[in-house]
Amino acid sequence: MVEIKEFEGLRYPNPEEFCTKPYDVISDEEAEQLRKNPNSAIHIILPVGKGEEKYENARKEFERLKKKMIKDEPSIYLYKEGNEEFSHRGFIFCVSLMDYENGLVKKHEETREKPLQDRIRHIEATKANTGLVWTVFKKNKEIKKIMDDIMKEKPIYDFEKYGCRHILWKINDEDLINKIKDIFSTIHLYIADGHHRMAAAWHYWKKYNGEEARYVMVFAANDDEVRILPYNRVIRKIESDIMEELKKEFYVEEMKEMKEPKKHEIQMYYGGKWWSLFPKEVPEGIVESLDVSILQKKILEPILGIKDIRKDPNIFFIGGKISREEYEKLVDAEGNAAVFYLHPTSIEELEAVADAGLSMPPKSTWFDPKLLTGLVFHLLE
Repeated sequence: MVEIKEFEGLRYPNPEEFCTKPYDVISDEEAEQLRKNPNSAIHIILPVGKGEEKYENARKEFERLKKKMIKDEPSIYLYKEGNEEFSHRGFIFCVSLMDYENGLVKKHEETREKPLQDRIRHIEATKANTGLVWTVFKKNKEIKKIMDDIMKEKPIYDFEKYGCRHILWKINDEDLINKIKDIFSTIHLYIADGHHRMAAAWHYWKKYNGEEARYVMVFAANDDEVRILPYNRVIRKIESDIMEELKKEFYVEEMKEMKEPKKHEIQMYYGGKWWSLFPKEVPEGIVESLDVSILQKKILEPILGIKDIRKDPNIFFIGGKISREEYEKLVDAEGNAAVFYLHPTSIEELEAVADAGLSMPPKSTWFDPKLLTGLVFHLLE
């Protein structure tokens, strides 16, 4: 049910040197180190400067690095990323923004104005999609077979970075491209990560109305080939008698052995101990029954007074895979009050929310490993 197409990808000849993490998960310290390399994509995706100067620097740096880059013939790409523990793969192609407008590319999260405007200005400066919008589709055996066959061929990239092996194949056979297009014309896509990048591309198309701008570059994976890790909450200060308050809505038990939380189980590190919290009643509703919603509506808002988790300074977030010892250190050594450790949101829950036209609470999913930025760029002019 979506229109996809090949595109003339722009690639750097040494991706190990050039590629970075996505712009929104690079810390200030990492960015400072990356900028020591003149051939890093950091100069394009996170340029130095303030206000308009920042976007002008992105344009200048892109023009500088573009001279060293390779422009492919119209192609689709297959990207595999992973290590011995886990790997995922997906196609990199362009999808019509009309399909996004019409709800065939489904979202599960609302955008915020400040980061949206930042991405719009970035696209206006570079006239390119420089980062991947991560999408998924319900598993498709025919697509899996095509991917398996492509992976038998020689890739154009094969390198290691950030603890993962990254392999990229280029697909320029017209018959195979048309076959892939036909299959995707019968399925939906769901945005997994990159709502601001997708929305910014749509705004750019509406403003400038170019033919190539009508499409946005995405990564599209089978939904059974992705991994979602917990997106946990750290509370800086707690002034109420939280244990007594929790017992009103939860069955509270001290954990005798460390296990990953079950669905609807919230684990809490507080007072030097790990606690297991099971709600006495699970709310009904696709969004209301999510563990992140239960935490928000039964603990963060009523007990801790945290209503807007994006703005409240009393909370911050840890996504991905870090040890329990590191969480304990955040409290015991760094002076924070508590950690809330969650069962990860499932891909099925994400799809159900998107199918219903609803939105998840902020910081509901952490897809891992993160896709590299800089493997290929999509020029809009």
